Amino acid sequence: MLHSIQALRAIAASIVTLFHCVFWLHQSFGVSFPNTTYIAGLGASGVHIFFVISGFIMMWTNQDNSGNWRKFLRKRFSRIYPSYWLVALIGILLAILTGRMLPDQLTIWIGFVLLLPKGASAIIDVGWTLAYEVYFYIIFAVLIALRVSLQQRVIWLGAIFLVSTTIGVFWKPPSGIAFGLPKLITSGLLLEFAAGAVIGLFAIRSSPVPAWQGAVMVLAAILGFAVSVAVDYHAYPAIVLWGAPSILLVAGLVMLERSGWGLKLFRKLSPLGDSSYALYLIHAILIPVLVHFLPTYSSLNYLIFLAFVALLYLVNIAVAHLYYLKIETLLIRNTNNILNRAVEQHQKRSKFTRRNRAKRETRRDPQKVWPQKK
Repeated sequence: MLHSIQALRAIAASIVTLFHCVFWLHQSFGVSFPNTTYIAGLGASGVHIFFVISGFIMMWTNQDNSGNWRKFLRKRFSRIYPSYWLVALIGILLAILTGRMLPDQLTIWIGFVLLLPKGASAIIDVGWTLAYEVYFYIIFAVLIALRVSLQQRVIWLGAIFLVSTTIGVFWKPPSGIAFGLPKLITSGLLLEFAAGAVIGLFAIRSSPVPAWQGAVMVLAAILGFAVSVAVDYHAYPAIVLWGAPSILLVAGLVMLERSGWGLKLFRKLSPLGDSSYALYLIHAILIPVLVHFLPTYSSLNYLIFLAFVALLYLVNIAVAHLYYLKIETLLIRNTNNILNRAVEQHQKRSKFTRRNRAKRETRRDPQKVWPQKK
C-alpha cells in the first residue's frame, strides 16, 4: 500500500471525527459557534475522499487476473464486518445503559446486521457509507470473476455506475423500498469509486511523473475545498463540490509519492492510516459518551470549546489506534483463518464426494475406467 494513501486515510477519518466532535459538543452544551460549525462541516468531505481511495485501493491491491473472486470477498468481509459488528454491539450496550432509543423494526435490524442502506446507520451513524463500500466490493468481485483485464475493469465500473447514476437523475427511488438498495444503486456517489479505480489504473500502467504535477493537483484540490466553503457547500451537490477535489487530492498524492517527494511525511502518518477504519467506527459511539463526562459550564467560551474538541479528538485517536493494535488485527486474522479453513474443508469434502462417485460409477461399469482390449 502506498504511504500517501494511508496518510490520506488518516486525514479523512480525522476530519470526519472532528466534524462529529463539534456537532456533539453543540448538541450537549447548547452553545452555538456558527462559523466553527460551518467550517467543521467540511469534515463530511472525508466520506468522498474515502470513496475515491477505495476505488484506488481495489485496483492497486488486485492487479492479478486470477479470477479468485471468492478470496477477494473473504478478505473484504474479514476487513469490514467483524469490527463493524463488534463496535456496533458495544454501541447497543451503551445505548441500553444510557437510555437511548433502539430500532423497533425488524427490517432496520436486518439492514443493520447486513450493512444494507436502510438500517446501516441504526447504531453507527456512518454505517450508511459502509453500505456503499459493500456494494462496490460486490461489483468489483463480479469483474474479478469475469477475468477481464484491468483496463476493462475500469471501463465496466465506469459504465455500470454511469448508467445507474443516469437512471437516478430521472428516477428518485424512495429510501424505504427494498432496504434502500434502489437509492444506493442510483446514487452519483458511486462515480467516486470509479474515479479512484481510474487513478489506480494510471498508477499501475504509467511511469512516475515530475513532482510538480502532483503538487499542482494537490493545490487544486485544496483550492476546490476552499471554494466549497466560500460558496456555501449546502447549496450545491456534494459530488461536485467535494467529489472533484477528492479525486484531485488522491491523484496528486499518488503522483507525489511515486515521484519520491514527501516520503518521510507520508511514512510518519501511515500508521494512523492503518487505524483509520477503527477511528471511523469507534468515534461514532465514543463521542456521545465522552461528552457526558466533560465538566459543565454555565457559559462555555470559545477557547474552552476548542479545548474540548481537541480533547475528544485525541482520546478517539488513542482509543482507535489501541483497538486496531490489540483487537482489530486479531479479528481480521482470525476471521480470515476461519473462512479459509471452511473453504479447505468444503474442498476436501467435495473432492471426497467426487472420488466416491467415480468409484461407484466404476463398479457399475468397469469399462469406463479400464476398457477391455479387443
